[in-house]
Amino acid sequence: MTKNLPAIIVAIIVLVVIACMMCAFQVGFTETVVVTRFERPKDDQPKEPGLHFKLPWPIDRVHRYDTRLRTFETEFRQVAAKESEPLILTTYATWRIKDGQRFQATKLSESQVTSKIRGLVSNQVALALKRYSLRELINVNPANQRLADLERDILMGVATDGDGVDADSATSVKEAALKDFGVDVISIGIKRLGLGEEVTKNVFERMKAERDNVAKRLEAEGLSEALKIREEAKEVESKINLRADAYAKKLRGQGEAEAAKYYVYFERNRELADFLKKLETVEEILKSGKMTLVIDSEVWMPFEIFRGKPSGRAQPSLSGVLNDSLDSADAKASDVVAASDASSDPSSGED
Repeated sequence: MTKNLPAIIVAIIVLVVIACMMCAFQVGFTETVVVTRFERPKDDQPKEPGLHFKLPWPIDRVHRYDTRLRTFETEFRQVAAKESEPLILTTYATWRIKDGQRFQATKLSESQVTSKIRGLVSNQVALALKRYSLRELINVNPANQRLADLERDILMGVATDGDGVDADSATSVKEAALKDFGVDVISIGIKRLGLGEEVTKNVFERMKAERDNVAKRLEAEGLSEALKIREEAKEVESKINLRADAYAKKLRGQGEAEAAKYYVYFERNRELADFLKKLETVEEILKSGKMTLVIDSEVWMPFEIFRGKPSGRAQPSLSGVLNDSLDSADAKASDVVAASDASSDPSSGED
């Protein structure tokens, strides 16, 4: 007997472990369980996560369901808004299993339940969208947008009775999903919202017309501003030209008055004046450099100053003209000095 005692103890321990495994189960934080006895749910179901006990199989069975959030999307389809405006939208929903017993009673899989809830959401979208116009859903002003109200109506339900409104006939995706499937729909939102082809075409045409009007207005303003700038420039140009002309006339008058002082000396010595004029003429001809002239210096008058001796009529040479001019200027200067001395001598007045 003592020899078999260790084997007996090990066998007892194994039986206890097997019995515990068959009679105990653990509930996780991310799941809910339904305990059935002979395939019927028990009245006292475990509510909290942790270790729980049951009768061994096949008396009691534990059905586990994941309570983490799940999401799905509806198909991209066309629906009508309040004013029969065609819209194309896609909605999404998040849900989790809340009542395991109701979910088990449906005898449906998770994919089948998801399909049922998707149908509820699609129907509710078509019903709720009839209360909103296009401008309330698509608007550049955030204060005029009611997209959040539409999402709330889809989730919580829209009160309607035919063409009127009746609060008693409110439908709710959240209530229907919980009542029929034991599923809690957490949120419903609009993922994508678009316009129908005809509406999109009209919107683009309207936007194009508005942009064209803005472009024309800006072009007209630009032309007006350009005309104004041109007029101001012409006015400034006219003022500058008038001032420049007046200043040029002033300078021209001053130059003529200054030049008139030397005309007296030229009148006294005509030969020097003619000589200087001829030099100026030759200088201008040589400066131009635009033509080549082959001329006879014996014939053309300005070049007679280069001749060594006069031909035809008697003409003074260059050195002779210069010497005569200097002698004449000295003589006239002496006469002016003598006249000045005579007028300043006091004895002349006595005579």
